Amino acid sequence: MATITSELGRERKQPLFARRLFLRPGEKALALKKSRRRRVFRVRHVLLLLALQAGFFLALREAYLFLITWDELAIRKVQVVCAKDNLRQTLESYFASPRLGNILLCDLDALRAQVRRLAWVKDASVQKVFPSGLRITVVERTPFALLDRDGLRLADEEGHALEPVYALEEYALPVISDETGFASGFTEKWDAASRCYRTLPPVERDRLLGILCSDFGTLELAFKDDPVRIVVSTDSPAEDLAAFRGRRAEWEGLFGPLALVNMSFDGRVYLRPAAPADDDPAQSDKGD
Repeated sequence: MATITSELGRERKQPLFARRLFLRPGEKALALKKSRRRRVFRVRHVLLLLALQAGFFLALREAYLFLITWDELAIRKVQVVCAKDNLRQTLESYFASPRLGNILLCDLDALRAQVRRLAWVKDASVQKVFPSGLRITVVERTPFALLDRDGLRLADEEGHALEPVYALEEYALPVISDETGFASGFTEKWDAASRCYRTLPPVERDRLLGILCSDFGTLELAFKDDPVRIVVSTDSPAEDLAAFRGRRAEWEGLFGPLALVNMSFDGRVYLRPAAPADDDPAQSDKGD
């Protein structure tokens, strides 16, 4: 007698998504079947892995030594990007000789610090251009005034000396000086003088001849084709100058030509009349 069995009686394995992820209380998890075949690493396997590792690092070392001595990676060209022609030519001639070595060993930070030591360089960036080039981008300093300190020098807005000046006629810039030759407080005095120069109206800046600093927090302004010296405070130099311009005709009508006007006092003005043409003793200062 034959027995027919259909596939309905076979036990089918449930798909993964149909299995329960959590067990009910008291229910045990199915035991995992472990592979009975054990893999054993023998001595020859360990030695082979060590040999492969040593070969990898040896090949890496040889590749590194080849790259740092390869002539194709030696720096041959240095491109300088700078708006000032003289500064660009100076840097190009300095880096003209091939002494920078391999591009992989080039220290960009040290090279950037070397470029920034130049007087006209405010900031610089250095980039590698593979396989054998460098690009140096320079931000140059802008002349702001003439600094009278141990000689006359061209200076930028920060008071950084750029180069010596031998003739005032070459520059249409005011001279910033100090009564004591900037023996002390250079930074504070320079900041006050540069702030005064920037706040003046354009017409006054064009006529300004020089600014004399002092240890008392005042600035003495001298203008072209004008013998009067105007002393203003560091807090409001433009307002003090405007007040002098507004009352100059009145004061000269009362006291005659003026030599010095001190506007730095709060609520008071000190006037010094110009010396008479016949060389009489100078008159005493007058207060208003």
